[in-house]
Amino acid sequence: MAVTAEQFSFRQATPKELDIFIDILERAAQWMVANKLNQWIPGSFVAPKTRAHIENTISMGNAFFIIKNENDAKSIIGTFTLNYDDPFDQMLWKDIVEDWADAVYLHRLVVEREFKGYGLGSKALIFAEQEGLKRGKHYLRLDCMADNKLLKTYYREKAHFKEFDDYPGERLFGRFERPITATLP
Repeated sequence: MAVTAEQFSFRQATPKELDIFIDILERAAQWMVANKLNQWIPGSFVAPKTRAHIENTISMGNAFFIIKNENDAKSIIGTFTLNYDDPFDQMLWKDIVEDWADAVYLHRLVVEREFKGYGLGSKALIFAEQEGLKRGKHYLRLDCMADNKLLKTYYREKAHFKEFDDYPGERLFGRFERPITATLP
C-alpha cells in the first residue's frame, strides 16, 4: 500500500488557501471527537485567534499541504505546519532542553482519513526534518495532548521519538523529540 514519490508531493499553502487548510483541520477535529480522541476541539480552528495564527503561519511560508498527484490532477489530502521560533514551543520545551530553538517543531499534521495507511505521516516527518536541516536545526519536536494514548504510542513506537515528561501546564501536553537523521535531497 506504499505511495511512490510520483504519487504525492508537499507544497506550501498560499494565503488564498486558508479556508481549505482550516477545513481539513476541522474535519480532523470532528473525527477525533467522534472517536473519543482528546486532541483538537471542533470549531477551534475557525476561532479568530487561531485562524489569525494559521494565516500568519501560511504567510511566513511555514504551512504545507500534502498533495496527491493522479494523472494530471492534484488533490490536497493533508496539512502540517513547521515552527522555528514560536512562543508556544518555547513554553513547552525550555524547561527540559538546553536549546529549545535548535529544532523544527511540527504541528497540525493531518492526513485525510481515506489516505491513512499509505505512510504519508512518516514521509511528512522526513520532509520536516529536511526543512529543519536546511535551517541548521538538529531535532524534530512535536507535542500532543498528554492523554492521547493513540498518538503517543505512534510517536514512540512507530515514529521512533523519545518521549519526555508531559508539560505540566493548564493543559497537559506530551512532548516528543528525535534527532534529525534525514539528508538533503
